[in-house]
Amino acid sequence: MASILRVNTLTDASSNNSIATSFIFGGSAKAWAEIDMTGTATNNDSFNIASFTDAGTGAFNLVISSDMANGNYCFSSGFNNQSSDASAFLKITGASNKTAGQINMQKRENGSTVDCDVNCVILHGDLA
Repeated sequence: MASILRVNTLTDASSNNSIATSFIFGGSAKAWAEIDMTGTATNNDSFNIASFTDAGTGAFNLVISSDMANGNYCFSSGFNNQSSDASAFLKITGASNKTAGQINMQKRENGSTVDCDVNCVILHGDLA
């Protein structure tokens, strides 16, 4: 038998920290990851990420634990530059590679894919 818990605010046991449930459902990150691609690729920390795959030099795929509602969510990214290339970027590897359950990323510097030690991705949108 299913139950429903209806609350406006969540708080810790000592009531020192509280947050409105509308904030949680409406605006907080739905998934994030910090990936180190140098040497043996490592997921240093993450939230709502089931797994990740090293997809070659400078590329990785993230599988989302609780899917997004669709592939139209927003993402932000950041990384540690391995060179002085001011035009370096972390990008989606192709429009078809951003789905409700997965996002594939690629780090580029100086016109080439490169592995770096800090690759951060944050997903915002509605969960399924």
